[in-house]
Amino acid sequence: MTGAPSTDARFRALFDAHHKSIHAYCLRRLPTEDANDAASEVFLVAWRRSSDVPDSDEALLWLYGVARNVVRNRQRAGRRQVRLVARTKSMAPEPKEGPETQVIRSEEHAEVLHAMESLSEAEQELLGHKVWEGLSNEAVGIILGISHRAVEGRYSRALKKLTKQLERGHSATRRSPLSADKRETTT
Repeated sequence: MTGAPSTDARFRALFDAHHKSIHAYCLRRLPTEDANDAASEVFLVAWRRSSDVPDSDEALLWLYGVARNVVRNRQRAGRRQVRLVARTKSMAPEPKEGPETQVIRSEEHAEVLHAMESLSEAEQELLGHKVWEGLSNEAVGIILGISHRAVEGRYSRALKKLTKQLERGHSATRRSPLSADKRETTT
């Protein structure tokens, strides 16, 4: 069954405007193959629930909320699969990462990613929305279902924890990737 032309046009505009952002969100959290499927699933949900998708700028935030749920479901399914394979003692090798994931997780970002592993899942998600997606406190609050002031406080605490973790991992001569480069260049 096809939707009305206005529904088709509205969905196409939504897809064209936000697919790149949603796909990047999924790529940062899942292996490439799963990320591609997850991004498609997000827009399948948007198609099925087109009447629930806001018409305003909040459409992207609504899509991030759906993506959050899709990614979590895929991560849970992945964990269940690993436990099942471990029980059967026939562990298959983990799939190789695709080139996109390798670029994202390049050596210059390895320290930050390692430090983020020490944070709780909620702190990682909040930092991801603020830093990777570049969302405002209000936008993150809508996605997570909390006030923008709660986002502000949680973001500040998570950033402090991440900075401390990065400082522990650095030698005295190395700088934190989160700190601004304050060296002046001379010509």
